[in-house]
Amino acid sequence: MRVLSAQVSNFRNIESSKLEFSEGVNALIGPNGQGKTNFIEALYCVAALRPLRSVTRANLIRTGQKQAEISLSVNSLSTGLDYQLYQSLTSSGRKLRKDGKSCDANQLLGTLTAVAFTPDDLEISKGGPDLRRKFIDRAILNTRPAYLDTALAYSRAVKSRNRLLADDGDENLLDAYDEAVASAGAKIVIERTKYVQGFAPDVIQFFQEIARPCPNLSVQYASTLDEIIDIESEETTAQRFIELLHERRQKDRWRKTTSKGPHLDDLKMSFDGVTARTRASQGQHRALVLAIKLAEIVHLERSLGEPPVLLLDDISSELDAVRSEQLFSQISELKAQVILTTTHESQIPSTLRSALEPTRIYDVHSGKLSPRA
Repeated sequence: MRVLSAQVSNFRNIESSKLEFSEGVNALIGPNGQGKTNFIEALYCVAALRPLRSVTRANLIRTGQKQAEISLSVNSLSTGLDYQLYQSLTSSGRKLRKDGKSCDANQLLGTLTAVAFTPDDLEISKGGPDLRRKFIDRAILNTRPAYLDTALAYSRAVKSRNRLLADDGDENLLDAYDEAVASAGAKIVIERTKYVQGFAPDVIQFFQEIARPCPNLSVQYASTLDEIIDIESEETTAQRFIELLHERRQKDRWRKTTSKGPHLDDLKMSFDGVTARTRASQGQHRALVLAIKLAEIVHLERSLGEPPVLLLDDISSELDAVRSEQLFSQISELKAQVILTTTHESQIPSTLRSALEPTRIYDVHSGKLSPRA
């Protein structure tokens, strides 16, 4: 997968910039606060249909403007086809186009597959379960765009069920929402379980390579529905989930919330049987997140038949020299297109520059990006 060019207008502090990209390394260079991350985020918004950071849509639009626009030309290595992708954002909604035609999210998702690695990702191992759930869901979306509809349906159903529980709602209505929660919830826990089973061995292998000497790492999907999941049958899992919701209804009424389901699940990572979140040193946390992101990239490459575009936001500043070298060495082997941000040209990893040619440099100042002569 390659991004050939990008036109970004009125996105955050970027007034209007158009860049053409190298198939190798593309470095956006400038002082902090000039718009480097904003440009990376614009690309990610088209690939994932969500920003890197949790903000309202209005905050993505340049101050004083009513609409932000992002246009990308991309190429799939596996098919040899080029695609034109477009997204416009207003405070009230968004519009999507693919090859000049209006489309919905499912039609756009998966056309450009990108993995972003930002300093915020270092919280995956030591932050709350919600961060790890989001990570799994975003990873699944890269290969299964229809998963978005399932996730949205589940979120709506749980919120509606919780309102009924809080308001001491009608039993028949609760029955209907139990079915909606169970139907979407069964699909989610099975998708997540399969994904984690597939990428966990890679996480462990990368961690062992990065963190030597290291404790024994285990990685598994920890669900509140573990006892009822039938990974081979959504129907069986959904029926068991309905029964569980019925059994717990009185407790849920008292608590005014749904006490079982994928909205409460976690990606459990342990060192020698002790939760990594509480036991790991700072260095081990960083090594674990590196292993997680590298496993995500490798898993995507196997699934898609080509590497994703890698968006690296000022990662060198957060990693020591050894960790940086390990990360960039692995990325170099993938032969993926890299778009990165940094404050100085000297921080562009030599490993990448020599392995992923050619390198293009773009200067960033006050929201304006221009290729360096």
